[in-house]
Amino acid sequence: MTHSNDALDPFVRRMRDAESDAARAAVLLEAPVFTLMRWRQVFDLHCRRAAFGEGADYLAALAETLSKPRHRGNLTGTMPMAGAHSTLLNVLDGGGGS
Repeated sequence: MTHSNDALDPFVRRMRDAESDAARAAVLLEAPVFTLMRWRQVFDLHCRRAAFGEGADYLAALAETLSKPRHRGNLTGTMPMAGAHSTLLNVLDGGGGS
């Protein structure tokens, strides 16, 4: 029986094949958080290769937010994440990036 462990995650494939910052932003905003964190180094590599600093910043803010202690089940310290999210939305809507 052949295993498909070597099958490329569809969001990783989309990031690899993205031809604009808007397309990269869309992937980062649509992929499950679990996928982004599982394949963080790969997403970060594609952001850096494309000189898409906003994407690398978003991944860093997401990881930082998820690593913080929670208060009664709620995430704390989410302001950096909110800023990074807004930046990607701006890129996605044509307000920045290539």
